[in-house]
Amino acid sequence: MHKRRYSLTLTVCVLTLLVAMAAGMRRATAAPAPQAKTPIKVGVLTPLTGPLAPMARDIVDGARLYVDEVNGEMVGRTVELIVEDYEFKAAVALTKTKKLVERDHVHVVVGVILSAAALAMKDYIHAQQVPLIISGYAVVEPLMMEKPSPYVFRTTFGASQVPTPLAHYVYDKLHARTAAVIGADTVGAIELVMAFARALEAAGGKVVQELYPPIGTTDFGPFIARIRRDVDVVATLMGGADGIRFIKQYEEFGLKGKIPVVDTAPGITDVPVLPSSGPSALGMYVSQAYVYTIDTPRNRQFVQAFRAKFGRDPGGSAEHTYVALAAIHQALKATGGNLEEKPKFLEALRQMDMEAPRGHIRFDRYQNVITDVTITRIEKVGDQIVPVVVETIREVDQFLGMPPDEYLKKPRLVTLKGTFGK
Repeated sequence: MHKRRYSLTLTVCVLTLLVAMAAGMRRATAAPAPQAKTPIKVGVLTPLTGPLAPMARDIVDGARLYVDEVNGEMVGRTVELIVEDYEFKAAVALTKTKKLVERDHVHVVVGVILSAAALAMKDYIHAQQVPLIISGYAVVEPLMMEKPSPYVFRTTFGASQVPTPLAHYVYDKLHARTAAVIGADTVGAIELVMAFARALEAAGGKVVQELYPPIGTTDFGPFIARIRRDVDVVATLMGGADGIRFIKQYEEFGLKGKIPVVDTAPGITDVPVLPSSGPSALGMYVSQAYVYTIDTPRNRQFVQAFRAKFGRDPGGSAEHTYVALAAIHQALKATGGNLEEKPKFLEALRQMDMEAPRGHIRFDRYQNVITDVTITRIEKVGDQIVPVVVETIREVDQFLGMPPDEYLKKPRLVTLKGTFGK
């Protein structure tokens, strides 16, 4: 009796165990329940306070426009933009970058105007292995050429990319043979005017004077008074409020119409500040990677969308940042939305190749954009002051068509004392 009861109990236990094991096996072989995908966090770092605030606003709005166009998500993951103002100070830029990375846990950072800020951030970005896409005017060449980081990309341009075609245009079309250069006393501006100077001298011209007012100069009179009156052209790079003050005071000195002024990159003539530069900027030439008057269906679509959302025309920083978000999206599609597997994401980002509003773009092996360069002249069309396209140079790279190793051997940031490397 006891043996039968024990046998029955044992049988029940064994059957129960078998049933439990079978159920466990079914659960193990069944597809795991889908987990909620975390948002893609993009840090937008830009100097909303300071002399370049209008361009900084374009960075933010370029990012917002792209996110709106994809209905706030990429590859099934929502996109969160976290905007930080670094007040146009390199030290603050590094502090805000650390905040974005360590507190906000962003997956990627975009933006940055001011080459000194980008240089201050570079080592930290590399150590933290957080991708940075420069979509503002941080154009300094060593950022991309010296000890290039696999985490640093640039959708704008390098310091030689846009001034060099302008120098050729000034020499060939405007027949300028002598020039004075005047640029803000900061590394990016100096590199831009030096690139113009090197190219003009290589073409056969001569730069006979250089002036570097500090950022935030309110009275440019002492500098304008020193500009030689026997030069054929004045080449500048001063952005935001500084550029507005300079060109207005240049006109007050009676030099407008006597010595033409050209922008070696968008500064005085950048679209966000052009309404304030006003008639004083008429007749200026500028070289740039993007201008809203490029007449293509893709660009007209972009400009119309930007105007509808923000009530103004997009400047270069808006398009460059819009493109940066598009590049992130393209890389996410290639990796199935897996931003966390950084080697695969970075490789996909390097393969960026697209028709942007400005035209066809891609990255070179140093992760700097290869882009068309557009030269425009500031004219009055109807009752508006607009940049009119006069020439487009296709697919310019940061090495100006030279083999990178050969380019890197040439002196680049040199002054008149060094006669531009001659």
